[in-house]
Amino acid sequence: MSAGPERLQWTAPAPLWAADTVGTTSPAFLRPLIAELDTDDFLDVFLATTGGTGGRTPTDLAGLPPTPAPDGAYPLYWPTAHRYYLVAASLVCRRPGIPDHAVRPALGERPFFVIRPAAAAGPDDALLPGERQLPLHATPVAAFAPPGSAAATLGMAAGGRSTRSLFYGFVPVSDGDPFVRDPTAHVIRTVLARDTCPPVLGAPSHPFVFAGPLPPPIGLRTGLFPTGLLPTGLLPTGLPKGPTP
Repeated sequence: MSAGPERLQWTAPAPLWAADTVGTTSPAFLRPLIAELDTDDFLDVFLATTGGTGGRTPTDLAGLPPTPAPDGAYPLYWPTAHRYYLVAASLVCRRPGIPDHAVRPALGERPFFVIRPAAAAGPDDALLPGERQLPLHATPVAAFAPPGSAAATLGMAAGGRSTRSLFYGFVPVSDGDPFVRDPTAHVIRTVLARDTCPPVLGAPSHPFVFAGPLPPPIGLRTGLFPTGLLPTGLLPTGLPKGPTP
């Protein structure tokens, strides 16, 4: 007897499932993570975090989301402000153990994500006509969970080999890209396209806006102005975050 078609679901990255902010009862459990990094080697830092090297662990992903603005949207700044963004998510099977789904290119499966205006991000599970498809790449997640914990039972036990991976993709935020000039609030949705089945779309991410670069004021860059004597108009509206964990 056939078990029926596999039921797939996009979720937040598996290392965050046990975090207070992304518990399995939280709406954030079904949202992709948008990670903000402030170093030019952002991809190396991200992969070291997921891979558990260089003193990092996969749970450090919880400290990477951008800081929300007062209106609840997340500004995404251009690389000229030394900000870089990656979307990350897990693709799992909805059955006991919540195992990862291994993408099968031979069967026409393609993981990617789309960026669309928040107003067009309703509950439908269909791609919009002509939507730009941005690639997602798979990477393994290092084992990190203490023995006996819920995360350990889901294949993330420390001291052994993790059975988990996640998908990540670069969010294009550039003043030279006409796709990101629209100031309307946007969301990201992760997608698994399959040639013989309807696509599997993840829930929308938190809304965000594409903001311009926010360089530090000239006095902080060059030392031209003593502390407290910055000329009016040069005070920043925002500053880059501190060192990435």
